[in-house]
Amino acid sequence: MTQAETETVPDQVLPGRTRWGIFTAILAVPTLVVAGLIALLVAWLFTDDSVDTGVRKVSCAEAFAYGGAKPPAGARDLACALEAAQDPRYEARFRLRSAEVSAWVAASYPDGPGLRNVQCDGANTYACMNRGPVAGQSSSVQLEVTHDGPNWSEVRFVAFTR
Repeated sequence: MTQAETETVPDQVLPGRTRWGIFTAILAVPTLVVAGLIALLVAWLFTDDSVDTGVRKVSCAEAFAYGGAKPPAGARDLACALEAAQDPRYEARFRLRSAEVSAWVAASYPDGPGLRNVQCDGANTYACMNRGPVAGQSSSVQLEVTHDGPNWSEVRFVAFTR
């Protein structure tokens, strides 16, 4: 039997290569990139690249005593630090009811000066105080008071040696 011209001959399927090799190569590149990024992240997390800034936490009683004051009663979120340089510099931050700030300053520094509302450095600062060294003390004190809601103030207390 001979084949007529209208009949089609089926193609022979020969075993050979598939496209899985190309697909695998395409997926390998992003996988290697992601694995490299993860390795860099792990190396960065476990590398000791800390720098000693000279700032350390201290007791707030020590910080306030250096400035000739006592920690205010009723203060919240009280945090104190010492910046160790040639001369020590203590800093305390805390929240206090706005009505109690002036009374705490007056009790801490009965010989003045009191809080003032003019010539304060910060844009959000509504009251401040600068106190130079007085008899028996070698430190100066700066206070900055900002609003922290309708009833609370945030106070930054800095005591340092000039």
